[in-house]
Amino acid sequence: MSEASHDHGPPRITVHVFSPREPAPRDFTFAKTLRVGDAAMQAATAFGYEAGTPSFQKGAEVLDRDKPLVAAGVRDGDELELVDVGGGV
Repeated sequence: MSEASHDHGPPRITVHVFSPREPAPRDFTFAKTLRVGDAAMQAATAFGYEAGTPSFQKGAEVLDRDKPLVAAGVRDGDELELVDVGGGV
């Protein structure tokens, strides 16, 4: 492992997140190993949502909240939609 990898922490990805509340997406950068549910909660908070069970939808698939982003198939530059798996954001 090179010293540079120690300086920058875990690998990160930047995604474009769409929310029903705003017409334009926002960019978020997360550690690839962050769980989908935790990343979605950060995005939901940034969009002003206070309650719910947020997750991300990629295409037609709602991602498993318990998987790390990379294991759920999220890649740098992906477009994700913020959804509430408890009944709608």
